[in-house]
Amino acid sequence: MIKNLEKIKNKEAGFTIVEVIIASFVFSLIAVGVSLIFISILQTERRAFAAQKIEENGQFVLEMMARDIRVSKIEGQDDPTCSLTSLSVIHPTKGTIQYFLDAGTGIVKKTEPFPGGTTVEISSSAVNFTRLNFCVRGSGTNDQKQAVVTVISSIRNRTGKEILQFNIQTAVSSRSVETELLN
Repeated sequence: MIKNLEKIKNKEAGFTIVEVIIASFVFSLIAVGVSLIFISILQTERRAFAAQKIEENGQFVLEMMARDIRVSKIEGQDDPTCSLTSLSVIHPTKGTIQYFLDAGTGIVKKTEPFPGGTTVEISSSAVNFTRLNFCVRGSGTNDQKQAVVTVISSIRNRTGKEILQFNIQTAVSSRSVETELLN
């Protein structure tokens, strides 16, 4: 009976070294897998936030330009090749407004005649505009056409491990009532 107790006692003494090593290895594999998934999710989230920042800034700049272009008169700037890097519009209340890209800083700027020819930055310093071109059709003084401006831009983030670039384009027609009444 004592020999039976010793056999039972030895069998219940614990895990063997091989069992401990295998269990540790399996646990390590699971822990590494979960960690890699978590890191991947964090990277995807950072990328999504960077993309959102770029898109929001681009939409803000294009919408600001579109508001002014819609109500303004555009004359003598026809360029179907999209090589214009600045656009001047004659706003009914603000006067002549000019949009352009400061290539040195990558920031889109707007110049208004009041007060005193002020130039303001309309894009955020968090993003870098690498391209801003304008295609203008129908801006001739006697062409009897409605002016249409296509704005083409490329925007990228300035910070982050991964640099993302978006190409955003919009077309805006000038609804200058003055030209409609004259014709």
